[in-house]
Amino acid sequence: MPSRFNYVYIAAAITVLICLNIGLFFIIHEPPESTAPMPMAIDSNFLAQVNDCLIPVATLYGYTLRIASGWRSVDEQAAIYQQGRTINGHIVTEAPAGKSIHNFGFAVDIVDRWRGYDINWTRLHNIGIYCRLENDKDDPPHFEIRDGLTIALFAAGMRPLTHDLPCPIMAERAKENKPLTFKDLKDCGTPKF
Repeated sequence: MPSRFNYVYIAAAITVLICLNIGLFFIIHEPPESTAPMPMAIDSNFLAQVNDCLIPVATLYGYTLRIASGWRSVDEQAAIYQQGRTINGHIVTEAPAGKSIHNFGFAVDIVDRWRGYDINWTRLHNIGIYCRLENDKDDPPHFEIRDGLTIALFAAGMRPLTHDLPCPIMAERAKENKPLTFKDLKDCGTPKF
């Protein structure tokens, strides 16, 4: 006849096996990563940094900038990513669908209406920094706001902080639909670019 001591060992062994099976179940059947819904438009605060600061300040320096690309759907990003890979053309992005900051509404690509891409990117980079925009010198037309967030954090639903324009006069001029002037920049204490 088995002793009471053996029953304790058998019960413990069964408990361990059950726990291992439950643990293996959750490892094998791991729930998918939680993702927030993809945005359907460009972020309005980010767009204000571009339209009410970057473009008006650049205009004073003789540029006629326009946004060549802003928010992109995942399908649009997939098509652009295939360009130069499976579709004829030049590679224009290294970011596959869902992995571009454009998909989350916090990036634009700019171009000059008359000069195209033949412009002083260093000056625009510095204007962008003043306007609280981030710009990678390896991709000069691309301006964004990340605030240190990775694409995975964007996918999880995190967003950059809301940024104010560097000078209240910029918001006033935009609201009045009036152009920014060099005097405005001087009054704001804006450096020369």
